[in-house]
Amino acid sequence: MTRQFEFNPAKVHTILNETWRHLNHAVETEMHPWRLGTLATIFDNRPRVRTVVLRAIDAEQREMVCYADRRSDKIQEIQNCPWVEWATYDPVTRVQVRLRGQAEVHINDEVSARHWEASSLEHRRGYITVSEPGTKVESATPNLPDYLFDRLPNDEESQLGYKNFAVIVCHVEYIDWLELRRNGHLAAQFLWTDKWEGHWKYA
Repeated sequence: MTRQFEFNPAKVHTILNETWRHLNHAVETEMHPWRLGTLATIFDNRPRVRTVVLRAIDAEQREMVCYADRRSDKIQEIQNCPWVEWATYDPVTRVQVRLRGQAEVHINDEVSARHWEASSLEHRRGYITVSEPGTKVESATPNLPDYLFDRLPNDEESQLGYKNFAVIVCHVEYIDWLELRRNGHLAAQFLWTDKWEGHWKYA
């Protein structure tokens, strides 16, 4: 079935509901383009962006979740400045969303443990690394122990990765929505105070 972004032009908040519905679909469906987004942080008063995987959402709590290596740059950047922005685009619906808010990092706590227990062996392998992310090497070599180059870890081996595992929870306070149309783009924005306030705007 063709993916659609459905809303009522007379009711701007139907955009908000549909945005969270598509985000939830992206968590559950690997092929949904919103599953991969760009997360922007601040370092030395300059933006830094990278692709991350949307792992979970909670529309009621306004939360978006992704994972990271605790030694990666973005962890320190978020700890220094919690403001982040998440952007993603769907070429089928031609809808872009930007979601801004404050993020918190969870390492070796109840939140990280819960997400780790729900993760697959394939995913855990990515955290059983030889060196810190960003370490200079002489050739293109996976950052994995030799014994994991061509197989997955067993359950016991996979636990080695937990010490490097971090969960980033973004608390969304602002959403910018844009639908690209050949006969004129449509745009809306939403701001959280003690509830969502939204309005249409010109693109």
